[in-house]
Amino acid sequence: MIEQMEMQDTLELVRQAQDVVKSRFLLCILVTQRIHQLENGAQPTIEVDPERYSSPKTFFELALREIIEGNMDLEQVTEEE
Repeated sequence: MIEQMEMQDTLELVRQAQDVVKSRFLLCILVTQRIHQLENGAQPTIEVDPERYSSPKTFFELALREIIEGNMDLEQVTEEE
């Protein structure tokens, strides 16, 4: 039951991020690149509980939240590569 609720929350985040980034392909690229940055020690661009977003499993949700809040764009991602 809890896993199903978490999945619904994640799907809602994906829908909200798709409202910001219209192309699902571009959204996939942005999220993937941001996850790699977070794995390599990049700091979140939004205020979050460091305990909650400390493992690679949580970086997907964090990247989506950053996109939804408008704190990440394609230029920012490509410059940091």
